[in-house]
Amino acid sequence: MRPEILNKTYLLRNELSEFAISLSEEIKREEVLSKWEDYTPKPVYRYLAAEDGSYNKKNFIGFYLYSVSGYAVGFKSDGNFSEEVTGDINLSVIKKTEAVDQYLRMLMFLCELKALLKLAIREKPEILVIDGTLSSRFITIFPKTDWFSSEEFEGKIADIAGSFVKDIKEKIFDEDIVAFSRDIKDRLIKKLHEELGDKGLRKDIIEAALSKLAYFEYLILLHTLFYGLDWNPVVIGVAKTSFSTDIFKKSLPDLRIFHQFVNKTGYSKPEMYVNLDELKWEFSGKFENIEEDIAYQLKDVSIKYFYGKYDTGRTISLIELYENPAHEDVTPEYILDTLSYFAVAGYPFPLKKADNEVRITKGDMELIQNLLGLQRELHGREGLE
Repeated sequence: MRPEILNKTYLLRNELSEFAISLSEEIKREEVLSKWEDYTPKPVYRYLAAEDGSYNKKNFIGFYLYSVSGYAVGFKSDGNFSEEVTGDINLSVIKKTEAVDQYLRMLMFLCELKALLKLAIREKPEILVIDGTLSSRFITIFPKTDWFSSEEFEGKIADIAGSFVKDIKEKIFDEDIVAFSRDIKDRLIKKLHEELGDKGLRKDIIEAALSKLAYFEYLILLHTLFYGLDWNPVVIGVAKTSFSTDIFKKSLPDLRIFHQFVNKTGYSKPEMYVNLDELKWEFSGKFENIEEDIAYQLKDVSIKYFYGKYDTGRTISLIELYENPAHEDVTPEYILDTLSYFAVAGYPFPLKKADNEVRITKGDMELIQNLLGLQRELHGREGLE
């Protein structure tokens, strides 16, 4: 870093003390504590499975090399654990750079959900824990054709992808990403060729269709999480960060305010509801026409949330709970008791393990690049090296 820029650190240091003072002036401790219920968790073991995902990418001139992964782990009462891994390594010719991370994040969500569901169906844990918020799963954007190609196809590519939804449902747990399986891909390319001629054989057109099919697969998995598990596990999301200001209506996030003033374990009150109508994705009309019931039920999901502190230390988590009619008796105390049992340094150990196991590093991507023989492939930064 240039010293001229680093020197600004000293100017900023003076503002930090003013920041703390302004927080104290903006809201009083009494107001914060009036919205906090003290509760000392009673650690209770319940069979819990947690998941996390990761993705990484390298940009070359003309394409991206990417890797996505999902990992789930369930801890049994005897100390043993079971695990499940899904993922993919692939190339993408996506052209809209601002959409790359949205696309890869969708694939990551798909992989981590599938890992969790495969483990859950096999082991039937009492509680399923999503890393982050449940509501974040509802803002995944439908991949647009113009992310990959500048040509207009008037919905034909979505129509072709939609014709394979039934195949995806039938094989949903047979592959890490069924949409990218050899069988589906070969049949999809054949249909693209039949409908679009030689254009249907182009890499960008094929990927545009596959991306939509992967999105449809993601929706089916999301529906399975909320409606497709016959033993009705409790489904929660645990997040370390939140920018919501719904409780205190201040300039700073509610989580930051609770961190500033709350020292005792417990939870925020009253429980709040996520307004999913404001978060709902731009639903694919094609998928909605094909799977009307799934689309309707996903739009009817209800999620409530609270902030919880279930261990010593500073950590306060945002906890979202799927409001399953079969679990109207699930309380913040029930959740805090469970999370407290697994807590290590203020955070659930299963989520820590999932994060460590699933992470795809820069070194991993360099290894993949070398194994693929892409060391000499142009990436546009050669002149800076």
